Amino acid sequence: MQDVSYRRRRGRVSRGEREWRVSDDALVMMSASGSEKRTPWKDVIGVRLYHEQMRRRPWRYAFELHTKEGERIIIDNAHWVSGSDYEDRSASYSPFVRAALARIAVANPKARLLTGDTQKRYFFLMLVSLLAFAALACALLLIRTPLDATPVAAPAKLGLILLLLPVFWFGVLRSMPRGAPLEPVPEHALPPEQGP
Repeated sequence: MQDVSYRRRRGRVSRGEREWRVSDDALVMMSASGSEKRTPWKDVIGVRLYHEQMRRRPWRYAFELHTKEGERIIIDNAHWVSGSDYEDRSASYSPFVRAALARIAVANPKARLLTGDTQKRYFFLMLVSLLAFAALACALLLIRTPLDATPVAAPAKLGLILLLLPVFWFGVLRSMPRGAPLEPVPEHALPPEQGP
């Protein structure tokens, strides 16, 4: 099978583009200076795929590998061009991720795939969201408005709170960490396919 590769430059301080290559036995990272680092597929114990928007990069997706030695390798689809300009390299990123996951599945079938936020971040975001929702509900119920003199004010406020509840739960469920098989790759974990 032919090696699949992916190239990108992380940011302004990067000396040049790095290249990652999916070889039969390892993930090969080639730096801009020409040095090579190999991470054997059998050493990868966990993978995380997630969509994490960043400033000027709302389309950013990331591929995070965890090794037995505790190393964490993060590769995303954002290529720095200049200044604050980034290029979306999803066209070469997605095939690279699929090829890497196929090799990991063969070399280490016990490796686990997680999509979405980490458990710690999810718990923190859920706690903050719940507190924000509770504060909004309290504000709607306790803050006096000119409409409070009407008989429909209390049911209208309660109805508004109940309408916001599904929005809250949609956010909670959407960012929930999920385990998945390494193959096939869940479609929500990779950038959407661009039409011709």
